[in-house]
Amino acid sequence: MAIIYFSSSIHGEDIPKIDIPNIDKLAHFVEYFILGALLVRAFANSSDKTNFKLILLLSVLIAAAYGALDEFHQRFVSGRSPEIFDLISDIIGSLFGTLLSIHKEKSSRAIDKTV
Repeated sequence: MAIIYFSSSIHGEDIPKIDIPNIDKLAHFVEYFILGALLVRAFANSSDKTNFKLILLLSVLIAAAYGALDEFHQRFVSGRSPEIFDLISDIIGSLFGTLLSIHKEKSSRAIDKTV
C-alpha cells in the first residue's frame, strides 16, 4: 500500500510518457492484483478457521476502498487526476489477485491434509 501511495504522489510531469494506449490501466491492474493476493495471505494466515468467502469479500473491499482513496489523493497531486477507469482497473486487479491467491491457498491446504 505504501508503494502505491508513493507512486501516486509522483507529479504528473515527472512520469515518463509511454506511447502504449491504456498502459496505466495495466499498471493499476498489476498493483492491485498484488495487493489482493497479499491481503488474502494476511487474512488466511491470521486464523486456523478460514472462511474463504469472507476473505474474498474483505480483500476486495479493502483494495477497492484503498483504490478509491488513492484516486482521491491524486486530486491533490500536480499533473494527476482521479479517473473512474483507474478505479475499475484496481477493483478488477484485486479481484483476480484475490481469486488466484484463494485458489492457491485452498490447493496448498488440501495437499497438506493428504500428507
